[in-house]
Amino acid sequence: MINKIPQHLISELLEKTDIINFISSRISVKKKGKNYYALCPFHQEKTPSFIVNQKKQFYYCFGCNAHGNVIDFLMNYEHLNFVESIETLSILHKYNILYYKTNPTNTNNAYEKRNKLFSLMKTITDIYKQNITTNKNNEAYIYLINRGLNPQIINEFSIGFAPKEWNYISKNITINKTNQQELIDSGILIENNQGYTYDRFRNRIIFPIKDNFGRISGFGARNLNNNKPKYINSPETSIFHKSKQLYGFYEMKKKYSRPNKLLIVEGYIDVITLVQFNIFYAVASLGTSITSEHIQLLFRTTNNIIYCYDGDQSGTKAAWRTLKISLPYITDGKSIKFVFLPHNEDPDTIIRQEGKIAFENRINQATDLSIFFFKKLLHNIDLSSIEDRSYLSAKAIPLINLIPGETMRIYLKQILGNKLGIPDINQLETLFFKYKKIKENKNITPIKQTKMRILIALLIQNPHLVAVIPSIKILKKVQVKGLTLFIQLVETCIKHKTLNTGQILELYRNTHELTILVKLATWDHMITDNQVKNVFLDILTNIYNSILETRHNFLINKERKIGLNNNEKYELWSINKKLAKT
Repeated sequence: MINKIPQHLISELLEKTDIINFISSRISVKKKGKNYYALCPFHQEKTPSFIVNQKKQFYYCFGCNAHGNVIDFLMNYEHLNFVESIETLSILHKYNILYYKTNPTNTNNAYEKRNKLFSLMKTITDIYKQNITTNKNNEAYIYLINRGLNPQIINEFSIGFAPKEWNYISKNITINKTNQQELIDSGILIENNQGYTYDRFRNRIIFPIKDNFGRISGFGARNLNNNKPKYINSPETSIFHKSKQLYGFYEMKKKYSRPNKLLIVEGYIDVITLVQFNIFYAVASLGTSITSEHIQLLFRTTNNIIYCYDGDQSGTKAAWRTLKISLPYITDGKSIKFVFLPHNEDPDTIIRQEGKIAFENRINQATDLSIFFFKKLLHNIDLSSIEDRSYLSAKAIPLINLIPGETMRIYLKQILGNKLGIPDINQLETLFFKYKKIKENKNITPIKQTKMRILIALLIQNPHLVAVIPSIKILKKVQVKGLTLFIQLVETCIKHKTLNTGQILELYRNTHELTILVKLATWDHMITDNQVKNVFLDILTNIYNSILETRHNFLINKERKIGLNNNEKYELWSINKKLAKT
């Protein structure tokens, strides 16, 4: 057995988190009646089919079947696992996650491990940082000053230095079996085949990398000797994921909750220098190419992304790769642009040469997606050649079809049509239809109406109805399909009287009942709000009467055949009395 987060803590976090406020801070929602509607963030669509209900604290998309409470939204929208989602809500509401142990001898849980790693990373950061702050003659400090960084910015980004020693960390931390494994897990130490450990980072400037909450999750490290590799990062760990994190993102969020634009650069020092020049909207990938996770994070933060690359061939190649990865996330209202710097220049060097105003003029004159898109595709293309025009259409159309934003898609189609010599949009559409992938039909199977399904649906959608339910003892004596689940729900609602739909479904996470409960929770049963209580009681009464009639008939038959004892006679009299009232 493993340690678990107490269910009451999860319920409290859900109770404190209003799903409307939470989701509307990330996507645009509009109220219509008792629900809020939005374009689904989990699939491409033109008409809003994503519904959020405040009363139920639950969301559902009729287009792609995405559904859940705030925890599910975090898991799917932020690409977090369950523990990370709970951790995010805990930090939001300033809770401490306390596990209970299903097995007293088991001390293993993901949250405690992550917390220990975060604490360890902070300790390591302080050790590396001290090498710079306490020794101004340190070669790393001199290097940074010569690069133009001032002491304040060095301190703000907690920049440090790892000396040449192979065992520097073990000299500064008492090593035992527990923290040695943590140091290995965090990537600070490397264990060789013989079981010996040594420092990963040696003779390198250390750039601590913070997560969205400002916790040190990993390091970037630059070699002082310009030997290869010039930069290395922490390896992938439970708290560090290069494909999902951006350097400087936490610092940027401290300045802007919703920046008008974000500039994506390639280096740690690029970000630091731009901040020193009071450009606070720059972030960098962690020595890797831009990923789809990066792009989704960026578009969750701003509508305008500007990628900055060297203007040489490798920079253009990297920009084209980034453009192709970005296309599926360009919905209407979102844009990407490109800044290409002079060869062998980067933001750090160019802003020192030109100054802030000239550098920001470069940003303001960034190349639009459409211009770069066709400039790249038209390279070595002869538009007077039918074969080349055919090649152009074969390359461009599949890429344009990736764009979910209708306005941008139409605009690029028009440009392509003019270049192909097909100004008639209807003729051009036949080409797009030829290349367009046939979308999977996601038909929603209608739910067959039964009394028990309606009863469960009404209860899970309106948990307060538990207050009008009489004793359920009689229900436990019979076997009717769905009745066991209904009784479970009744007992749950009685035990937790203030639960909403989202909290109830959370209790059934990872159970086989969850699928049907989600369907019933989102089922439009066509019963108006003012009739819900009456219909619920009518169905429940019919089920009770059906049970009584079945028992009544059994007792009558028994009386005729062998007779009844006194208790059974009294039971029959009671049933007759109850049935007479109906």
